[in-house]
Amino acid sequence: METIKNLKSEIRKLERLVRTQSGEITRLSSLTDYDFLTGIYNRQGFIREAEKFFKEFKKTEQNERRAISFKNFSILFVDLDNLKVINDAYGHEAGDEAIKKAAEVFKGSLRDFDVVARWGGDEFILGLVGADGREALHVAQKLKSQLNAVKVRGFALGASFGVISAIHDGLKTKVLNLYELIEKADTAMYEAKKNKGKGFIVAH
Repeated sequence: METIKNLKSEIRKLERLVRTQSGEITRLSSLTDYDFLTGIYNRQGFIREAEKFFKEFKKTEQNERRAISFKNFSILFVDLDNLKVINDAYGHEAGDEAIKKAAEVFKGSLRDFDVVARWGGDEFILGLVGADGREALHVAQKLKSQLNAVKVRGFALGASFGVISAIHDGLKTKVLNLYELIEKADTAMYEAKKNKGKGFIVAH
């Protein structure tokens, strides 16, 4: 009888240990989705979160009768224009300050359910849930203006934007998957940066 009681006690201890370790694994796993400098999502986190919305979006395309709260999904790909100048003039600490301030602008200006991430270096990516091309372009214009108003060591935080939207029109979407959407937004940003110059927005 005593042996059975001891066995049950050990089982309960093991169950508590498993729950604790499972919670810690979940916590550590979630940390890998966030950028250490800005606290917003990193590339991995963006893919994970945006994929949830994009899969839901694609389901609407496959089933017109399916109830859903949005039929559009847009991406803004953003590249800060003056980060190299700031880094060269004042060092990487000032560059980090610029990146953090840009992240604050994006996070503070978008809705809680939009996906805001640092793609890497001075590049950011923003997923706008339910926004069509016109709305996404308006958001890009607003963010561009807000960044220009932010100064780091006397330099304005200019940025170049690439804008792309997947629109469900009852027949098909413009893109096949999330990765294609990201690639098109990146291409549009590159066009804005290289062909037009700093501080431009290109929407495809």
